[in-house]
Amino acid sequence: MLARSELEATILEELRDHTVLSLAVNSEDGPHAVSLMYANDGFDIYWLSDPKTRHSNYLTSSSSASVTIAAQHKDFQEIHGLQMEGDAYRISDPGEESAAFDLLVARFPFLNKFGAGNLARHLGAAAIYLFRPVTLTLIDNSRGFGFKQTLIPQENQHECASNSS
Repeated sequence: MLARSELEATILEELRDHTVLSLAVNSEDGPHAVSLMYANDGFDIYWLSDPKTRHSNYLTSSSSASVTIAAQHKDFQEIHGLQMEGDAYRISDPGEESAAFDLLVARFPFLNKFGAGNLARHLGAAAIYLFRPVTLTLIDNSRGFGFKQTLIPQENQHECASNSS
């Protein structure tokens, strides 16, 4: 079991080292998953999305969501990543939206090119969303097959749990 500080650092490293997440939502129409580019500020995760998409529409009626982040590996011993549960919603505060967009541009400089032409029209239709995890589970088979350790962020609870099955 990792110490809390090491677990937090490892999770933040996973968030830094990857650029695409899988967002899973569920609605009356059934489950839906989508891959999205993201930027993070600590454990908070931001992405741009068209509010008309299926996942964005779902988030207007329920903020409950799950996220996974992992790279592709052919050897099961190399598999590592994150499984998270939490709340996701569209950011409505202009200051928070601006700060989140700056994080996204810093991570994905090509977003600066959205300033003109058709690309600007698409960006103008997009909204910024926030996923705030309630639990973050580190998966790391290099530490042992099926290694999992869950972190509950400080604002939710003051300890972390372990499950290696």
